[in-house]
Amino acid sequence: MILERPQGSPVRAAENSGEAAVPEHGSPVEVAIAFTEAWTSHDMTTASSYVAEDVMFEGPITQASGRTAYMNGLSRFAQAVAGLKILAAVGDDQRAMIMYEVKTGPFGTLRAAEDFVVCGGKITRDTLVFDTHELRRARDDHAPSE
Repeated sequence: MILERPQGSPVRAAENSGEAAVPEHGSPVEVAIAFTEAWTSHDMTTASSYVAEDVMFEGPITQASGRTAYMNGLSRFAQAVAGLKILAAVGDDQRAMIMYEVKTGPFGTLRAAEDFVVCGGKITRDTLVFDTHELRRARDDHAPSE
């Protein structure tokens, strides 16, 4: 399954309102995809609606506890995202794993795999894995020389 969404494409809109859509209690795969489509299209309000208050995040560069810390970190990264291609999505009644590529201005295309635990339509745990080489290279290119 490959899903591609260029930047600026709509995710899901609330009917007849200007507010973010309230997440339906879909399968963990549906929640993970909707969440990822929302944050990569810079709709952090909708993305946040899929996240539990006590979410735990673990990634190769940072960790976060709680929705506010998690969404703050994700918001900073999302600013660099210009597109999303979902390469695969699998799951069961409690978990989802998706593999995707995000196009970014400063880092090029990054491929990631993410394992989500979902309860009651909310992400309670998110474990992200990706090769940090491009991020480290960009950081090193902008580091002051000694």
